[in-house]
Amino acid sequence: MSDFENSLKFAEDLIHEKTGNYLSDLQRALLFTALTGSRKTYDDIAEEYSYSSKYVKQHIAPKLWQLLSQLLGQKITKANAKAILEHQLLTQEETVQSASQDVVSAAPSFQSRQFETALGKANILLVDDQPENLKVLSDLLEEQGYEVRQAMNGTVALQAIALTQPDLILLDIHMPEIDGYTVCQRLKAEPETEAIPVIFVSALDEAWDKVRAFSVGGSDYITKPFKVVEVLARVENQLQVRHLQLALQEKDRQLQEALAKLAALTT
Repeated sequence: MSDFENSLKFAEDLIHEKTGNYLSDLQRALLFTALTGSRKTYDDIAEEYSYSSKYVKQHIAPKLWQLLSQLLGQKITKANAKAILEHQLLTQEETVQSASQDVVSAAPSFQSRQFETALGKANILLVDDQPENLKVLSDLLEEQGYEVRQAMNGTVALQAIALTQPDLILLDIHMPEIDGYTVCQRLKAEPETEAIPVIFVSALDEAWDKVRAFSVGGSDYITKPFKVVEVLARVENQLQVRHLQLALQEKDRQLQEALAKLAALTT
């Protein structure tokens, strides 16, 4: 991902985490413009989205910058949004990296290349309406020792996930009935499935397609035709992040149990 895509995803994730809401297309356009350094004015954006300039200038833009200011604890404007969000993102990444290193040191078993789970090898669900794409990806991942399941459309994918949750989902965007964006939104809306990482795999390579993929909760994005090395690297990266998250959760559970026992002993 580019720097502005990372910053945009960070801002959207922060807003969703703190408020439960996603950015509207208009809000996203304003933030996108600020992060990319585009010369588009509020008037340009208002015209593009068929809103009045007054509405954008006096309501949408001020409320967006005010919300980000409240969440980040400092004054955010169109002029400084890029610099502040990039700094916040860098700080967050350094914190996560430090925590991850601590977990890896304490639990080296998570460093194996296949990242085995309590149920065995990592389980990956492939969702694509093109059989040839499913076969290529399935053969590639199975050769690496992963357990692979396949779904030909979004409906089947959601049913398969309800039966057995995968460790990772590779999801096509354009599919009949339910597209990949909708599948991802439904997963992220449910507490039971919101933590499953989703990598979008699509022939769409426009910046807005990627922005939308990340805005609905995608963790990464691979463009078709894909390169084998890239697919394996991105899959392995997401599985590593997921298992480190699980390790942290387990450490937290153990800590809570220990605190509960200590409290019982001191009462």
